[in-house]
Amino acid sequence: MVRPRLSCKVLRRSLRQSSLVIPFVCQTRLMYSAANQCPVSDEEPDVPHFTFSEEPLGLPASQGFGYFQGSPGLSLGPSNRFKLQAKLGFGTASSVWLARDCIDDTHVAIKILTGYATQLNRDRKLRELEVFQRLSSTSEGSSDHCARLLAQFFHPGIDDDGDHLCLVTELFWSNLQDAQATLQGIARLHKCGIAHTDIKPDNIMIDLGCHWTTGAIDHWVTENPPRTYLPERSLNKMVSVFVSQSFPPPTLDELQSCNFKLADFSNAQFVSEQTTDDITPLGLRPPEVVLGGEWNESVDIWTFGCMVFTLLTNCPLFKPMVSAEHDASEIDVLLYQMIIFCGEFFHEYFLQRCRRSLDYFQLDCRPKKFQRFVRKPFEKCISDSGCILNPVDMLGATDVMTKCLRLDPKNRATAQELLGHPWLMP
Repeated sequence: MVRPRLSCKVLRRSLRQSSLVIPFVCQTRLMYSAANQCPVSDEEPDVPHFTFSEEPLGLPASQGFGYFQGSPGLSLGPSNRFKLQAKLGFGTASSVWLARDCIDDTHVAIKILTGYATQLNRDRKLRELEVFQRLSSTSEGSSDHCARLLAQFFHPGIDDDGDHLCLVTELFWSNLQDAQATLQGIARLHKCGIAHTDIKPDNIMIDLGCHWTTGAIDHWVTENPPRTYLPERSLNKMVSVFVSQSFPPPTLDELQSCNFKLADFSNAQFVSEQTTDDITPLGLRPPEVVLGGEWNESVDIWTFGCMVFTLLTNCPLFKPMVSAEHDASEIDVLLYQMIIFCGEFFHEYFLQRCRRSLDYFQLDCRPKKFQRFVRKPFEKCISDSGCILNPVDMLGATDVMTKCLRLDPKNRATAQELLGHPWLMP
């Protein structure tokens, strides 16, 4: 039986989903593309397919993988300082583990990068470690609203996994949503010359240390012992993948007094030293990036505006899709949605600065694929989603979105300016 090819969406599925089907060459192609490497051939040789319940263990770093193959009970770091206790989750370039700091007698999270991502950090194609170091070394980076690096070290991998860069941080709950704390974190990054480029609800965390003591975490580990899936076939051997475990969600009382932080700097870029233009998922991508123009930290303001809509409605604002009726590509549709939602056309001086503008626009700055434009303001987008807001919140939310979602980045508000907006103030 031929298994379905793995799409980009499947590769980026969350850690709560399972059964990744990996065509070895196809996964390699995507990873190389994400790292700005030369693409591999589109020819489909007879290659093995592997099915993994979570992260794909046992595939080499040289082909875009190299996931950490450790287990609870293993001690890592200088003087074996950190003892692993449970796997908390995984992503496209790392797995995250709960660990006990045997020196400070506390619990921490260790993000263990794949061998491939570790090499990209060494080559400065990924900048996560550098971003943490910049935030730690400047007064502008000191903030209660950005994740903080406690330690970093390299751990030798096994087989062909390569070395693993290990980033030690505080423990967090994930998938929590606080717009103001996110904005404060963005402002701190921008003061340090850093663009996050991946602002979304999944990257807003809450400090677990607010209410969980060391004893409480130890009790949770005892009550939730590590488990593995059934052995799965990998490239040269069978592997056993640990099941991701998550802490119980915070109570309403806990949320009232906890500190929210912006986290996950794996896609962050130094604005003055950009290494890629391949940033943000397409539906969140600002127009200057879509059209191949110059970009800066204001890309985060655009994605923050999109995130405000998602926090209110639990739906994406922009939904790029192919339109057979208009013979339009996903990008054609996305640019059309930007025009009718944001209520403005692209100006000539902006399009002249974008190298791909002639692919989608006529010389008079009108889109090639669409002739009729019916304005759909943010108020209607929100109400059409089924979200009911009182008039004050509707006015405040749409005003914030309007200040963020300007087609020309020069016209967007800064993070610092938005912090003074009445709707975002505590």
